[in-house]
Amino acid sequence: MKVLLVLVLATVASLAVASTASARGVGPPGGTIYAFDQAYRTVATPTSLPDRGPFDTLYTFPDCPSCASVSEAAPGSADYNGGRWRVVAAYGITTQLTNADAVVAAASSLVDTGTRFVCPLSRA
Repeated sequence: MKVLLVLVLATVASLAVASTASARGVGPPGGTIYAFDQAYRTVATPTSLPDRGPFDTLYTFPDCPSCASVSEAAPGSADYNGGRWRVVAAYGITTQLTNADAVVAAASSLVDTGTRFVCPLSRA
């Protein structure tokens, strides 16, 4: 019974950390990120990094709240930085896109939000 209680408390604590990270704007906006027309799952991590070192661009869509983010890199691509993200808001996009080239082509403007964080990806 004690083991079950400890497991339940650990699960609740980990969910609280993930919720807090999302509420503070640290970490990804959702559980799915697209890259190269492939869906990836995220691992919520409450991190905030300084703007130093290599990052991959993660596009978010202020004009499409239901759209999942899109990355320019993913595990297996030569330029993937292990889930170190620089968040860029892509304005003017109102439907789900699934690759970075399409985002850059369709966006009316791209704005660096200044947010940097770590969040590894795994295949969905």
